[in-house]
Amino acid sequence: MKIVATSVHGDEPCYSLVAGPRLVHLPNGAKERHWVERVYVIRGDAMAEYCEDYGPAEDYAEVPVLMLPSFGENTVAQLQEMAERHRHDDKWIKRRKEMLAESTLIADVLRDIEENREYIANRSQFGPGISVQRNIYDSNVAKRRLRAAYQKRTGIIPHGGR
Repeated sequence: MKIVATSVHGDEPCYSLVAGPRLVHLPNGAKERHWVERVYVIRGDAMAEYCEDYGPAEDYAEVPVLMLPSFGENTVAQLQEMAERHRHDDKWIKRRKEMLAESTLIADVLRDIEENREYIANRSQFGPGISVQRNIYDSNVAKRRLRAAYQKRTGIIPHGGR
């Protein structure tokens, strides 16, 4: 069960703030994703949540989710100001776009997988249309080692093994 706070004061201690998209139930019964800021404060002896809705999540599609733990060291107003700055600051949006533009991680991984498959299948390619068989890698030895490792780990003999 969650305790809901109907209001918060700017000078009371805040234990964390989380801002991001959340599924909201609308008065007409529909559900929609909205950008919601959740503030956690102490009410009595328990943690209570205060939610503030900032509208449709599409308006903040580029903004990353924000989590600010505070453990009561900061006030509600301080954390809300940080969240407001984060919502309107485009620093992390620009940084994410430049990292995506210069990233070759996926292409490198796919190329490595393809090269390893060709190597394990004992195929080399020298120019267009010329492939030559090579005898460097014996896949039978690798399969035997994998079966032995599996059997040692699980105690089960894999199908097809002797």
